[in-house]
Amino acid sequence: MLAARQLQANQSLAPYIGLAILILSPFLLLLDIERAESGLFAVGLTGRSYLIAALCHGILALSAVPALALKHRSVAANSPLAARLLRLHLNSFFLGLLALSSIAVLTHGAVFMRTACLLVVTNFLYLVHWRLRAAVNAASLASGAALIFTIAPLTGIQRMVTFVDLLTLVLLCVIGGAIVHRDRTAGFLAQYCESLHLARLCDEIHVASKLQQSLLPTPWPATPAFSVQGMMRPAQDIGGDFYDHFQVQGGAVCLVVADVCGKGIPAGLFGMSAKSVLHTTALQPANSAASHDPGALVSHANDLLHEGNTEFLFVTAVYANYHPATGALSFVNAGHVQPLLIPRIGEPRWLDAPKGRALGARAQQRYAAAHLELQAGDTVLLITDGITEAMDADFREFGLARVKDTFEGLPCEGPQACVERLLAAVDAFTGGIAQSDDITCMALCHRPAAA
Repeated sequence: MLAARQLQANQSLAPYIGLAILILSPFLLLLDIERAESGLFAVGLTGRSYLIAALCHGILALSAVPALALKHRSVAANSPLAARLLRLHLNSFFLGLLALSSIAVLTHGAVFMRTACLLVVTNFLYLVHWRLRAAVNAASLASGAALIFTIAPLTGIQRMVTFVDLLTLVLLCVIGGAIVHRDRTAGFLAQYCESLHLARLCDEIHVASKLQQSLLPTPWPATPAFSVQGMMRPAQDIGGDFYDHFQVQGGAVCLVVADVCGKGIPAGLFGMSAKSVLHTTALQPANSAASHDPGALVSHANDLLHEGNTEFLFVTAVYANYHPATGALSFVNAGHVQPLLIPRIGEPRWLDAPKGRALGARAQQRYAAAHLELQAGDTVLLITDGITEAMDADFREFGLARVKDTFEGLPCEGPQACVERLLAAVDAFTGGIAQSDDITCMALCHRPAAA
């Protein structure tokens, strides 16, 4: 956008510069003739120097042709042609001015050299304000003209030649300083617009992060038969993990913990889509019979996620059906970390189940469910690989073994205590190292004896 604005500004300004060059060209031609006749170029340079000056003036005059052509409708409508003509005009214009200013400095000695250095430094430094630039340019031109026309021992034509050289030098520096000022202003404007855009984007991401957290389920209302607690801690503002728990027909409770490939906004959007698909699929009356077969329900949800998945995203998940009255738990593993059973009496153990493909990766997949009966006081822990792959300063992973060791000989006093203990163990292991992946876990505690 900035380049387009600069190109448009240059194209609108170039015809006026070209018109000014055409008006000055006859006077410059007469000046070259006078220079050649008076032999002024023999001072400080060779006798052929007037040819160089005449050539530079010719280049300046030719630079007006493509500049004036930019005013033609057919040229203005042809953007590539207009860009080429503008480039030709600018290159020839600055080449002519640069050559003329160099000749002026070389022919007129130390005074012109000092003036040139002052003008160049003043006009091309970014730190110099444009008012100071204008003051220095005006003072240089005024004092130089006064010196040339009043004090310097020069003839009439010599005064005119010297003044034109000074005017060329000042003009070159003024144009260069104007370009520097314009580009600096445009750069500051672009930087300011970019900062506003980034601030607005950060605000939108913050709102999206709060919205994502609000879409996660609140803790299950207290019941005497069971309790559920979940937590999702994203690695970035928006995470790709999610968890869900809800009740379906017949009193069964559905539990989901999932991890989308990748992180950030795309993963978060796909994760919310997967959460919605699994939730609505389980709640549809037509799938009430499928609640007894989680494999069929997950297979149907996989087909829905695969449709229109042009970005080829996928999500690993554990989907479970829990019956509070009996403690029966059926779950399907779609490429995810296996659940951990923490019994009230005994050692924790990983629950084995056939691993199917991640959801959304390929259509028409079959998933097999595993079944078990929970005893009073048993806890089932569902996690994502953000926990097992959490690394310390030596790049060692937390691993499955440490997850299991966290609960060795320490029965859970409830799902919240279970989740907090695991997160504390992970934080102690990483030692404050920034997490590289989203961390999600959910615990289900079966307590029928309290009913």
